[in-house]
Amino acid sequence: MPNVAQVLKEEITRLARKEVRGSFDPLREQVRLLRKTVRAQQTTINRLERSLAKIVEQSGATTGANLLAPEAQTQAEGSRARITAASIRRHRHRLGLSQAQLGELVSVSTNSIVRWEQGSSRPRAQYRAALLRLRDLGVKDVRRMLVD
Repeated sequence: MPNVAQVLKEEITRLARKEVRGSFDPLREQVRLLRKTVRAQQTTINRLERSLAKIVEQSGATTGANLLAPEAQTQAEGSRARITAASIRRHRHRLGLSQAQLGELVSVSTNSIVRWEQGSSRPRAQYRAALLRLRDLGVKDVRRMLVD
């Protein structure tokens, strides 16, 4: 005759697994739906960024949006280039810009510039590319862009 304690333990384990499965199945379904939603939103974001780039290209604007125009070469350079919080701050000081002015040129908020310079966040690839393009410009070019 089997051990009563062993049988009881197996039955409790079986029931516990059944309860856990019942609790986790709806959560798994939610996670699946959330991942699907995130993929759809990412697709929408990519589509909107492409359309924005086309609009900027067609308008020929000389504002910060022009710095964000995607180019394959600068995108690749932006992912490899080393941009640190200190380098962003030094470059901004070299150009004689305030954080708000740099944010306007790169098309981000002043708060983003503050966080980049503090090192609490890092610029995304498109903004890294814009910062790299700013490195090639002189003080007069940057001032001209701010006036336009």
